[in-house]
Amino acid sequence: ANIRRNSPLCLDSKIHHNNLINNILAKIEANNAGVDDAIMLDLNGFVAETNSTNIFMIKDGVVLTPYPKACLSGITRGVVIDICRKNNIPVFEKDISITELYNADQVFTTGTMGELAKVIEIDNRKITDIGDVLSRLQLLFNNLTHKEGEELPF
Repeated sequence: ANIRRNSPLCLDSKIHHNNLINNILAKIEANNAGVDDAIMLDLNGFVAETNSTNIFMIKDGVVLTPYPKACLSGITRGVVIDICRKNNIPVFEKDISITELYNADQVFTTGTMGELAKVIEIDNRKITDIGDVLSRLQLLFNNLTHKEGEELPF
């Protein structure tokens, strides 16, 4: 990821604004690389988010997501954290390195449109996809947000 998120010291990530040039540049970089999204880092080199979604990783049954200091604390992100807490799934906010993402058991993004989307590869490295935490989260999320009898998106 060559494009960094704006520093929260310059532009608070909790404020909705129209200064998205960094996100647009990151999306162009992703398009040129032939991938769906770009992972954006904060000024210290830790994972912030993708160019359009929040990001989570799962390692040894623990769900981890970056602190919302250089990313928007999205609604879907908050719902996932709440689901974890209510269902005794360990969840923590922390600084996450790109290497930790490479070595995660599962990685997923959250957003209003995409809901919970599995990440299968980062920088040409396959994510191992070990465990069933993501499947469980997707089911719990869909039980919360979809009508009974409605076809699920996966």
